[in-house]
Amino acid sequence: MSNIALKSDATFDELLAAARNKFGAIKFEEVKVGDNVLELAQVADMPAYLDRLVDKARGGKKVDLPLWAKIWPSCLVLGFYVLKFKAVEDASFLEVGTDGGLCGMLAAGRGFNVTLADTDDDALLFARLNVMRNNLEDKIKVCKISFSETDLSEKFNYILGCEILHRDDVAESLPVFLGKHLAGGKQSEVLLAMDKKRSGRKFFDGTKENYRLMKQEVPFVGNNGEGQSIVSLIRMGAK
Repeated sequence: MSNIALKSDATFDELLAAARNKFGAIKFEEVKVGDNVLELAQVADMPAYLDRLVDKARGGKKVDLPLWAKIWPSCLVLGFYVLKFKAVEDASFLEVGTDGGLCGMLAAGRGFNVTLADTDDDALLFARLNVMRNNLEDKIKVCKISFSETDLSEKFNYILGCEILHRDDVAESLPVFLGKHLAGGKQSEVLLAMDKKRSGRKFFDGTKENYRLMKQEVPFVGNNGEGQSIVSLIRMGAK
C-alpha cells in the first residue's frame, strides 16, 4: 500500500487520521530550540502502543520499535547548531533518518530549501504532519530512501543526520550515499550528531579517506537537570 505521507495532495486531516488509525491518539508537543518553537507530533500513549507491539512479537511476528518517535538529545544539539552556523547563500539541506524532521524544519525556518528523507513509512508520516503543522510546506519536501539503492539525482550543500549509525547496514552504505548527494566544494558539509557512546566505527572507517572530520563533544542536560548525556557533534567536509 502506498504511503500517504508521500502523496503531495494529502491534507493535514488525512495524514492525522492515518496516524491515529495506527497509533491511537496523537498529540502535538512544543519543542524549543534557541528562540524557535516547533510543534511535533507524538503518540499520546506510547506505553500502550508498545504493549501492542509486544503482543505481536509473542505471536512470532517481527516488530520494529518506533525509535523515530523519540526527540533525541542529539537532535536538539544539532538543531541548535543548524540555527547558528553560517551557511552558504541559497543553501540546500537534506536530512536523512529524519524522524520527526526537527533539524530540517529549523533549517527551513531560516529560509533554506530542505528535503526530509527516511527509510521508514511511519517516520515520514510524522515528518509530513510536522511540516504541515508548522506551516513549512513551501520550503520542505519529503521522500523515502534506501541508503544502499537510492539516487535522488540531486546534490545538497548540507546533509544532516541524528542517531543514524546504530544499524550496521546504514553505517556501511551511508558513505556511498553521501558521496552521491553532497555538493562539491569545501563549504559543503555532512553534519551529524549522536550519543558519545556510539562509536560509528564502520561508518568512519568508510569515510576517512575522502572526508576531513571535526568532532566536538557537547554536554546535554534534560529538563530539571535530569538525563545528562554527552552528544558528539560531527562536521565532515570533502578533502
